[in-house]
Amino acid sequence: MTVLFLVLVTYPIIGGFAWFIGVLCYTFLFKYRQKEWDEIPEEIEPFVTIMVPAHNEEIVIENTIEYLMTKINYVHYEVLVTDDGSTDSTPEILARLQKKYDNLRVLRIEKNKGKAHAFNIGLGFAKGKLILSNDADTVPEPDCLNRYINYFLRPDSTNISAITANMDVLNRSKLIAKSQTVEFSSIVGIIKRTQIGVLGSIYAYSGARTQFIEKMH
Repeated sequence: MTVLFLVLVTYPIIGGFAWFIGVLCYTFLFKYRQKEWDEIPEEIEPFVTIMVPAHNEEIVIENTIEYLMTKINYVHYEVLVTDDGSTDSTPEILARLQKKYDNLRVLRIEKNKGKAHAFNIGLGFAKGKLILSNDADTVPEPDCLNRYINYFLRPDSTNISAITANMDVLNRSKLIAKSQTVEFSSIVGIIKRTQIGVLGSIYAYSGARTQFIEKMH
């Protein structure tokens, strides 16, 4: 019991100190940190597939698709929704949106087997050289593709296979949303920055938004 108590008491202290050192490394030593980015000329834009796995997302899917279709500052891209066996009105909403946007494609999976399965199936149908994973209830910044692709076009990009984003909460009106803001900004953000600062890479990428180079299947 005494050993367990000591572990429970000392772990947060040691862990917090380690994360603090890691953040300092990220701030002062990480040579790949890039504050400025260049807008990519349209004629050299690589084609991107924004992959949106969806299961029973009737509440959010239309707003997400409308945003991806109208707010992204990029030309050569498509949105591929993998409908993972939705039983609500998600298929009807997507069918209506398909008639509106030529670069929206929908892949219907009859039996729900989870997000990972839907994403992997979608990879086989994606046309993009770069694949951006985007959750059905998540919207990126308008310049996200330019920002992400800048990393892949840099001279030192040979060891870069994926780029992930720092997530934030859009609607903070409820207590749980405010707690998620603290989680994303403080806990997750610090852990990622520590890993980058010390190791030059991170262990895990955000499933809500990560861009992969080429088709990884």
